[in-house]
Amino acid sequence: MLERTFISTLKSNPEIVGTQGIVLAVSGGKDSMVLLHLAKRFEHHLPNNVVVATLNHGIRRDALEDVKLVVQCAQNLEFPVIVGSLSPKSFCDENTLRNQRRAFLLDVMDQVKADRIWTAHHADDAVETMVLRLGRGAGLMGATSPKLYDDPWAKPLLTVFSEDIEEFRRRFGVPFREDSTNLLTDYERNKIRLELIPFWSELLGYDVRKTLFSSLTSMSVFREFVEEQGLCLLDQLTVERVPKMLKLRRKAFLSYSRSAQLVLFYLAVKSLKGDIRSRGHLEDAVNCVSKISDRDFGNFALKVNKEIFVVEVL
Repeated sequence: MLERTFISTLKSNPEIVGTQGIVLAVSGGKDSMVLLHLAKRFEHHLPNNVVVATLNHGIRRDALEDVKLVVQCAQNLEFPVIVGSLSPKSFCDENTLRNQRRAFLLDVMDQVKADRIWTAHHADDAVETMVLRLGRGAGLMGATSPKLYDDPWAKPLLTVFSEDIEEFRRRFGVPFREDSTNLLTDYERNKIRLELIPFWSELLGYDVRKTLFSSLTSMSVFREFVEEQGLCLLDQLTVERVPKMLKLRRKAFLSYSRSAQLVLFYLAVKSLKGDIRSRGHLEDAVNCVSKISDRDFGNFALKVNKEIFVVEVL
């Protein structure tokens, strides 16, 4: 049962709950509406400060109906709700919308003095992301499962599959609104969910989602070990750290193997809450350190001299 998995996840991973409060990101879709009802059902395990946040992105004509449903349900469940909105003109692509949504949720968290943001990502999402990233050439660090908790983001449904969410929704009559864009195969993720995974499962005669998720879990064990050891090495290389900037020892960095350099640089940018957009950028950045060459990579910049190099997230 979904409830058993949910409460077991909370008890096994207390960092998901935090201490100051939780912002529930609710879109009106099936997954987030189920998460909302689970939060109410088990609110005695949560901090008193639980706030629902929903964003009217204005992309679909019926987006306002999604917001109305979320507001009504949140009020019925006696949760305060905060509504944000975007101008349709501000929407450029899926990544832009994701960043705007994240910025809105972080702003709400600061506003209500919470320390966690809960999203309704589940096991199917993790599998789809893995397939998507592998198709784009991602390695171990990029293709492994997202974490249950990555400050301040928490995904308490991450080990749950969509059929478990649907079973709970039917059993308790949880209302939701279907996003019509989820059925369009114009988007890569939708193609994976609607076409590739079903075809793959039919071809092999079993549900590949389950085996892929098991592989994700195994890969994550190795990623966590690499990150843990890598961050220890990164600390040894660090001359100075301030928000958005790391100053590192160049010669010590170059004394490590090429693979270690790639991992350490990746972790350096990630530790600054930055992002490396491609393996090519990562390779180019390490080459710049070796050749003593400054470069702006768009979302991070690199300044290098003979003794040190500085990584700055923009």
